[in-house]
Amino acid sequence: MNYSLTFYAILMTTAILSSCSRSPLDVTLPEKDFKIEFINVDQKLHNQSLENVKVNVESLKQQLGSLFIYELSQNVRQNIEDTSYQAIYNFYNSDYISDLEDEKKKLFTELPKHQDKISHSFKYLNYHFNDSLVPDHIFYINKLFSQVSCSDNNIAVGLENYISPESEVIKAIPNAQLYQWQRERMNIEYLERDVLLNWIQVKLFKSIDSKLAEHIIQAGKILYVLNAAFPEAEESYILRYNQNQYEWANTNEKSVWNYLVEQQLLFQTDLRIRTNFLNEAPTTVGLSENAPDRIGQFLGYRIVKGYMSKNKALSLQTLLKTKYNTILQTYEIQ
Repeated sequence: MNYSLTFYAILMTTAILSSCSRSPLDVTLPEKDFKIEFINVDQKLHNQSLENVKVNVESLKQQLGSLFIYELSQNVRQNIEDTSYQAIYNFYNSDYISDLEDEKKKLFTELPKHQDKISHSFKYLNYHFNDSLVPDHIFYINKLFSQVSCSDNNIAVGLENYISPESEVIKAIPNAQLYQWQRERMNIEYLERDVLLNWIQVKLFKSIDSKLAEHIIQAGKILYVLNAAFPEAEESYILRYNQNQYEWANTNEKSVWNYLVEQQLLFQTDLRIRTNFLNEAPTTVGLSENAPDRIGQFLGYRIVKGYMSKNKALSLQTLLKTKYNTILQTYEIQ
C-alpha cells in the first residue's frame, strides 16, 4: 500500500473540508500598517482659558476641517467665526456641560484599548476595500448625545453616549430628555462597533427610498460588512442586542418573517413601516412587546449572511452591487 499517497490524499481532503467550512470573513491580514490619529477635542476646549480656546479652535479647524466646525456650531448654536470663541468657552464651562465633561474623564483610561480595536477593525476594511476606507482622524467632541457622525475623511464621536447609566449625572437627566431604553445602551464596549457602523453606512451606501424588502437587505449588507471588520465578534455584538434580545430574535425569526409575508409588508414603501422595523426604539412596533427593535436589520443580516455562506468566493465589493431580490430569493430560515 502506498502510505505516502494515502497521507497526501488525507491532507487534500482535510484542506478541502477546511476551505468549505471556513468563514468568508476569516481572512489573513497583510502586514501593511497605517495610522489613524485620535484627538480629544473636549480636553482641548474644557477647563481652558479663553486664549487657549481661541488657539486650539484655530488649530483644530486646520486639522479636522468641516466636520469639526459643524459639530462645534451645533453646540454653540451659531456659525463658527472669529467672534465665536467666547460662545465656545461659555459652552464648555457651563455647569451642565462641565459635569458631563468631568464624568467623561472616567472613560479616558479605557479609550486606548478601544482605539486599538478600532484601528485593527480598519485593517480588515482596508483588506476588503483598500485605503479609501481608512479615516484620517477620529475625534471626541461633545455631541449632546448624538453618537457618531462622519465626513469624507474624519469621524466625530460623542463620548457622553458611553457614560455609565448609573452615573449621577445621567440619572439627573429627565426621562423626557433621555429615555430609559437609550440609557440602557450607554455602554462603552460598543464604542468601536458604533464607530465602524456609521463609517460603513456613510462611505459605502447611498440612501434609498424603496420597498421594505430592499431596505432590509441593505441593512443586512451594512451589518455583514461590519461583521467583516469584526470577524471574531459574536452575532449579538454585531447586532447590538443583549442576550435576551438576541435569543428572542433567533427564536422568532420564522414567525416574524411569516408576519411580514402575511401582512404583505415586504413590498410596502410606507416610511412608517420602515421606521418600525429598522430604526432604534424600545421595541419593534407591531410585534410582541418582548420583540427587540431593529428586527428588520436582524432579518437582513441573516439573509445576507446566508447568501454569502452559499457564495464564499464572492467579494464584499461584489456583494454591495448584488440586487436585493437576488439575495432575497436564497433566504432559508434555519
